Amino acid sequence: MSALKKYDGQGFGSIEATDLLWGAEPNTDLMHMAAVRQLNNARVGTACTKTRMEVAGGGRKPWKQKGTGRARAGSRTSSIWRGGGVSFGPKPRSFATSLNRKMAARALSSALSAQREQVVVVADSLLNLNKTAEFNALLGKMGLADQKVLVVADYNEALHRVTRNLRQVSVVSPKNVGVVDVLDHQALVIAEGSLPLLEGRFV
Repeated sequence: MSALKKYDGQGFGSIEATDLLWGAEPNTDLMHMAAVRQLNNARVGTACTKTRMEVAGGGRKPWKQKGTGRARAGSRTSSIWRGGGVSFGPKPRSFATSLNRKMAARALSSALSAQREQVVVVADSLLNLNKTAEFNALLGKMGLADQKVLVVADYNEALHRVTRNLRQVSVVSPKNVGVVDVLDHQALVIAEGSLPLLEGRFV
């Protein structure tokens, strides 16, 4: 069994955790694939431009073919005209990519294992705070005041309220933690009650 740091409000101790999640050998290739998938799946893909067939107007030839001294033109919707259609422009699409479930699980365990020394498990009661200043004080006691912190805990209104104004703090559910979330933060604070839920993803 692996051991993680635990903070109980008075000092640091340790808590046992499964090697399946915290004792893996980091695999950079898998972590990269999982990170690309997570970022791609977050893209909305709603960019849209109109082609010359979709732009309004263009029913009449702008001027006669010959004799004007101007270049030939057949429609005002041409892509070379101002207000015309766009050639090869973006259309709504899905950027979603897939990854084998076991590969995704191993990628996340690799990321968590690589960050194991920066993980602190805290009692759920310590996260039941009413003010942002109290949360900042808690981070200070754990030595994380100046770091970018990811809090892994089930959503609750109080936790959302005390962290929403802190740019360096992000909160994510244990069921939704991704490789990018782990690698993009310097430290992880995990609620003790959420640890079994996080480890349950690998059982």
